[in-house]
Amino acid sequence: MRNWSRVTAHRIGQFRAVGVLAGLLIGSGSILASCSKPPQPAAEVPSPSPSPAIVLPSLSPSATPSANPTSNLQTYREKSKGLFQISFPKGYSHKTTPSGVAFVSADQGFAGAVDFSSAEGKQLTTQQLETALKTEFTNRLQSVSWQNAQVQADGSLRLDWTGKDKNGSNLDAVSIVEQRGSYIFVLNLFGVNKPYQNYNNDAETIVNNYKIQPAGSAQPSPAASPKP
Repeated sequence: MRNWSRVTAHRIGQFRAVGVLAGLLIGSGSILASCSKPPQPAAEVPSPSPSPAIVLPSLSPSATPSANPTSNLQTYREKSKGLFQISFPKGYSHKTTPSGVAFVSADQGFAGAVDFSSAEGKQLTTQQLETALKTEFTNRLQSVSWQNAQVQADGSLRLDWTGKDKNGSNLDAVSIVEQRGSYIFVLNLFGVNKPYQNYNNDAETIVNNYKIQPAGSAQPSPAASPKP
């Protein structure tokens, strides 16, 4: 891992301050309350058409994989049980966190994190995960505007959104949340004061190389991770 500059460490810390920890999905009152209520009709999912001002990469499984060769990637594998692994372009800095890993580009303009937590024996619906994710970001950010919500072919939920963190940084983001077996996983990718579309190639590389419970882990994944 590259040496951490003060700027890089600050950006990671700033990003983690607004990132959603998967454990908060379990601990939030909104999730626990919704688990005891009869299921509500699913809200109408907005059209996945991109905002005119923000063009985010498609997560279609048929998308062309990133052309970046493996030799130009650095791979992180979750240390305790090998529950996930993710790769990002060389030049990114990354740091293990209590619930996963956080990473940031060399120019500080693109950041992300994977967080996971036990589902504590619960099987949460897509709607419950979406509600908790939105609630947590609303509480953590200065402002947030939700754009698209789309269930992917593997059952994960993609949320496109923009916002402003407590430090005034503009965030142009995609979040992917899913439950796989007894764990909940959240992947967040942010353009920080820059459009997400400026980093489409990096985003595709990262998502194409994001694998939950990869081969060799204790609990195989029931479905493949989403592809950009």
